[in-house]
Amino acid sequence: MLKYYDVDGDGNINYEEFLRGLRDDLTPRRAAMVEKAFYILDVNGSGEINFKDVGDMYDVSCHKDFIEGRKTKDQIVNEFLNTFDGAKGNNDGVIFKTEWYEYYTDLSISLPSDDYFVQMMESTWGICEHEDTDVYRQTIGEYSRVTREQLITLLGKHNTKQDILKVFSDFDLHQTGCITIDEFANMLAKL
Repeated sequence: MLKYYDVDGDGNINYEEFLRGLRDDLTPRRAAMVEKAFYILDVNGSGEINFKDVGDMYDVSCHKDFIEGRKTKDQIVNEFLNTFDGAKGNNDGVIFKTEWYEYYTDLSISLPSDDYFVQMMESTWGICEHEDTDVYRQTIGEYSRVTREQLITLLGKHNTKQDILKVFSDFDLHQTGCITIDEFANMLAKL
């Protein structure tokens, strides 16, 4: 029993290991949400979530350590990725599917119902339980293609770096050097 509970093999059972020993497998409904979130975040379909997958999505601008200059965006995003490593974590900045499932199986023990778990996953990852992931990816692919075509049309025959920078600057309404989600939504509406 000690070996079962003592995940890190240090001869002791900490609280995290104790909870892990008490947990049940994810219900089919919870497992479906965990799977859906993983595949949406695994942008390139590599079977793992890494910095390339979430670096652009993860907004660190309000993170206290970033604001105070104690940590870089890369450090904060890697710490975020490493939170999914669990008790046997290797802090490699990569979330493998097994780590992702382990994390949510551990978390599941503290959530009272499937409804609550699903609601938490929907609000955390911006997904919908009844939305088909493949349809979602196809739709995003189609929107990306149309957006690219519209931007090329907007640029016309001029495709120099300066022309592209000008178009970017036109959509960067606050002139911060980054397009915020609101500015991006405005760009899509205009296109």
